[in-house]
Amino acid sequence: MAMMPGLQINVGQNLKLTPQLQQSIKILQYSALEVQQTIEQTMQTNFMLEVADDLEEDLDETLEADLLEEDKDEELNTDVSESQLDLEKADNIDEDLEIDCDWQEVYSDYEPPSQPISTQDDFVAAENYTASHESLYDKLQWQLEITSWQPNQREIAEFIIDHINEDGFLTVSVEEIVNEINTDDFSVTVEDVEVVLSMVQQFEPNGVAARDLQETLLIQLDILKASPIVVTAKQVIKESFDWLSSHDYKRIKKRYKLNDEALDDLLRLIQTLNPRPGCEYSNIEQSVIIPDLLLFRQENGWKVELNPNVFPKLRINPVYIDLAKNIDDSQQSQQIKEQMIEARGLIKGIQNRGETLLRVGEYIVQTQARFFEEGEQAMQPMVLRDVAEALDLHESTISRATNQKYIQTPRGTYELKYFFSTGVTQYGSEDQSSIAIKSHIKEFIDGEDPAKPLSDNKLMQLLEDRDITIARRTVAKYREALGIPSSSERKKLNAFKKR
Repeated sequence: MAMMPGLQINVGQNLKLTPQLQQSIKILQYSALEVQQTIEQTMQTNFMLEVADDLEEDLDETLEADLLEEDKDEELNTDVSESQLDLEKADNIDEDLEIDCDWQEVYSDYEPPSQPISTQDDFVAAENYTASHESLYDKLQWQLEITSWQPNQREIAEFIIDHINEDGFLTVSVEEIVNEINTDDFSVTVEDVEVVLSMVQQFEPNGVAARDLQETLLIQLDILKASPIVVTAKQVIKESFDWLSSHDYKRIKKRYKLNDEALDDLLRLIQTLNPRPGCEYSNIEQSVIIPDLLLFRQENGWKVELNPNVFPKLRINPVYIDLAKNIDDSQQSQQIKEQMIEARGLIKGIQNRGETLLRVGEYIVQTQARFFEEGEQAMQPMVLRDVAEALDLHESTISRATNQKYIQTPRGTYELKYFFSTGVTQYGSEDQSSIAIKSHIKEFIDGEDPAKPLSDNKLMQLLEDRDITIARRTVAKYREALGIPSSSERKKLNAFKKR
């Protein structure tokens, strides 16, 4: 029996990002410097976008009088409601051209929350800071976007990239990733994370996302064409890395049956590898950190504000809106509306960015209040999920809002990501921040007797005296993360210094 053609209705949900929402997400991810560069570039090509003057001296007197007449009870700088708008000006523009914004939004001035009005003189051109530069995070994020992922893999990859430091190393263990990323609605295993990690480790620069020096060297060797010297180099790094680190070449030659020439070839090959794969994306120029947030002490606590000197006060040029109604040329009318949409999208994106940063900053300051009073040892455990749940935002939004965003405090200027650290579970006590524990370990070692360095067991006992109960291997892991050698190596180093 032949099948008859027919109609079928399927009901489903589909999330579609509008261009404006995509722009807001992109602006949120930008650093303060990149936002300034975007503003500057847009103002060079978009005649609808301008920097507002506090005194509004450039406004046409007639237009200003009309606005004041319509808004008798409100200040000129406040948002105007739809009933207060001169809607006839908008209606007279070509009705065939649609824009996805209200005239109210494009006609009123932009003023971020908690940000005082700034003048055109407050705007500092981007080139006065430093040149544009692609960061390691940008490089990895771009590769993440063009990679094909299975379900749940993309979320794991984003989490991994968020925890890669400037040197290109992964700063958390696979187990910590599993513990932090698992929720009631999202569950992954150690095997799942290992699979995604191996994929991220294939990204450029070669050797990225390794957990230690040994692993990054092996990753870089894996991409080389197989040859006897490459195979031997892998074996030496995998099996005899301690000998290689201590320059015990005699044992290496004996174990792997190498003559002097073969050993030289081996060492030259290893020296071509990069021990810090992310360093090539470090900005070698003198970079100036521009804080997005400012922290002040007040009588009743701490106050977080947006930095008023970072961005100018942007607005849509009202003169062009007024002129648009008199344009009969549909092409010119189209151009004006396209320029207006672009300008309005940028203003709205920057406004959303400011609001999100302020909310995240306020939560961080509230959670880490003791840090600002007492220092690193008072740091509280806090992960992306905590902030996302508290602010009812997605974890990826929190990640974008804290990467390359800085807060200036009485203790110094910090990247917002600095305040995130995993909690170390203890028996009978509250979880401790890994940053706080590292600070205690550093304090103990800084005050040790050079002739009798503290062992990891002794450090564990000293931490217990401060109600911090962790395993010796955890002490060793944090000590190594601080770049501090073992007690025996410190003893040798101290003895060498005395010679």
